Amino acid sequence: MNRICKTLLLAVAVLGLAASCNNAGNNKGKAKKTLNELNVEDVIFDEQKGIINYKIPSPLEMFLRLQRIKAPFKMELPNKPINSQRYITQYQRAVNMGVYASDMAYCCILGDSQNTLVYFNMVKNMSVEVGLYEGVNKELADRVLDNLSESDTLISITADSYYEVVNYIEEQGLGDIQCLVVAGSWIESIYLCLKTICDLKIDDQVMGIIEDHQVILENLAELLEQNKQDRNVAKLLEEIKSIQTAYDVNYQNEGKMLTQKQFSDIVNAVSDSRERIIM
Repeated sequence: MNRICKTLLLAVAVLGLAASCNNAGNNKGKAKKTLNELNVEDVIFDEQKGIINYKIPSPLEMFLRLQRIKAPFKMELPNKPINSQRYITQYQRAVNMGVYASDMAYCCILGDSQNTLVYFNMVKNMSVEVGLYEGVNKELADRVLDNLSESDTLISITADSYYEVVNYIEEQGLGDIQCLVVAGSWIESIYLCLKTICDLKIDDQVMGIIEDHQVILENLAELLEQNKQDRNVAKLLEEIKSIQTAYDVNYQNEGKMLTQKQFSDIVNAVSDSRERIIM
């Protein structure tokens, strides 16, 4: 298979790795309203495994929501390509493969094709180093290449590619790598979203984006919790928990709008965690 085709599909597939996370609990009912607002299918209880399966949107969908509210593109936000030179451990490479995948999606939806290609190349390089380069097939690669300018179709392809990559990861016994890539992608997507909208007035649409990330974080924390026997996953779980702590003000507000200070505190917490994973 053509190497560029394979890597492009993998880059898009990474964005869908968070499309379905297994949640061992029900989050005490806190997530139900927001999940329904996202038009996500009802949760499904797996009796054999004793878990609840939540379907949540990919980072690509979250950036499309930014596009719909006409949020500005900020080129200074994505992780600088030159930073890749410092990523030498498996942890750093896996997490930042997820980071660069979200950066690529951000540029694709809100930016331009030139920057999209820059971050595509970063994901390509990282996928080789992490060892996820073979987890795709030609049919899906061709579909991606044929629909690069069709956002709606690309989202559908992302869902398909998710299963292809996840199956490959499971066959290779790389569940810990999956967790690192997914978490890196989501921390970056939250960072990009919040920093992009931080100058906007906090209204219902902006609050919706903020709250949706809280739902995703809760499910992501459960996913990492189930795999925390890996010390790298445990390390990243602490970052997710620190972001969750900042987000808890949403529950304390009992449905009220965040104040500008409260929003700034959340943005700062996310920025701090993001800075630690890209350094």
